[in-house]
Amino acid sequence: FCPSLLEWSVQGRLCSVFYFFAAMVATTSSRLRGATAGCTLAVAAAAATASAQLLFVESLVVGSPSFRGAASGARTPAAPSVASAPGASSSAAVASVGAIAGLAAAAAVGASSRRQRRSAQAKPSLVAMGAGTLADCPYTVYGQKDVDVASEREAMRDIGSPLEVQMPPEMAGDLDAQRAYFQNNLPKIYKDLKIHGAIVFRGFEISKESAGFTQVGEALELERCEDPLHSVAARDAVNKEMGVYEAVNKPSRRKFYVGMHNEMVGNRAPGAAIFVCFKAAEEGGEFLVADGRKMFKELSEDWLKTAYEREVRYSTAEFPMGFIEGLPGFLQGAVEPLAFGAVQQALKMKVDFDTELVWERSEYDGSKILQVRAMPQVPIVRHPYTGEPAWWGSMHSHSEFLRSEREKVYGDEGLTETTGASRINKTDVYYADTSQKVENDRLKELDEVTMRCAVPVKMKEGDMVLLDNYLVMHGRCPFEGTRKHAVTWFKSPDYTKAEA
Repeated sequence: FCPSLLEWSVQGRLCSVFYFFAAMVATTSSRLRGATAGCTLAVAAAAATASAQLLFVESLVVGSPSFRGAASGARTPAAPSVASAPGASSSAAVASVGAIAGLAAAAAVGASSRRQRRSAQAKPSLVAMGAGTLADCPYTVYGQKDVDVASEREAMRDIGSPLEVQMPPEMAGDLDAQRAYFQNNLPKIYKDLKIHGAIVFRGFEISKESAGFTQVGEALELERCEDPLHSVAARDAVNKEMGVYEAVNKPSRRKFYVGMHNEMVGNRAPGAAIFVCFKAAEEGGEFLVADGRKMFKELSEDWLKTAYEREVRYSTAEFPMGFIEGLPGFLQGAVEPLAFGAVQQALKMKVDFDTELVWERSEYDGSKILQVRAMPQVPIVRHPYTGEPAWWGSMHSHSEFLRSEREKVYGDEGLTETTGASRINKTDVYYADTSQKVENDRLKELDEVTMRCAVPVKMKEGDMVLLDNYLVMHGRCPFEGTRKHAVTWFKSPDYTKAEA
């Protein structure tokens, strides 16, 4: 339609108008069902995508600042436009509204489709679960909010974590014997896991390949479950059918220090996990384990009480909305609620847990954003089986202040290089009762205690770390080279099988 980029400045505005009306038609017809609804979704998506693409190309040609604010993933404000062609801002405005309208239409149809899928899923299944089918990731179990911080800290014993276990030398080369080792020693392994929270298995050959690795979980009678991240993003998989997922190996994330956290997304958390090394990085990339019970004992008592009482909320994503500020003033007030509604509907389509959208300024570059915040949660949980209190959550990994501090040591996290969900994965932590950010002094203390409790585990090919997700936190050091680690998530072990 436009044979050269120079023609975008003229024909682009005509395209903008076309896409805008296409999106309006799609929105109007979004109540239809069946095949028509599918066509509506396609038209709406095309309108949104094409409008955004148009606005991007036009901004390159005529210097429109609107798209820059929306697409910028950098942590520095976009440079102001030196010159703009006449009418560029109006074209950007029309294209922006077209894009948002398209998203709204797509969200409306998607919401309807999602309701239909849920209705279908609610019907009893006549087919038994297949061997490669994964169970849903279980809901997070917080336990009763009745932790007496002072007395329970005093009574808590010191426990070494993780426990190291070396493969018996007589099993070298015998994969059947190695599998039988885990099966025959299940009661003792469960007991050790319940006490130490994490076990490092070294020297086993069965776990050097994905197929053998899956046999370890089966021998330990652990039930595989979906990656908790699957409802919001697609984690790369080594063998998705068997629940073997990659563990933050992207070269673009090599400088990213994965802060200590318990695995949880929304309101779901696996009970256990086995991490495995298929290939160690040439440098760095150590797996980190920190006992949440030890952290509960070492963090300052007054802040533990405060944080436990007030609870916390995490911001989990930022959607850039800087383009709105590039629109004419009379359009900004009209576009804001459209953008808010479109993102809200999109979230409802994508995630199965409650979230809240908040207009904010990005801590990363000062631009206008829609911030996604999770629901309140306690930073201390009781273990579902043992009842022990443990520090819990993602405060160390999600704090914007601590991430910025780590960048000073390890370099930029590489958000501008990566793709997918990582580009909007800009997080922070707040008190739930007032939405006040957790104070930097408290975060510094948290970092000091966390790093004191964190144990680096340098893994070699075939090494595994079995951990209880409610007892210990995990993380990862930056690395250089090629790193191939993976993880399988499980429901909580049946500790009634543990050795007395």
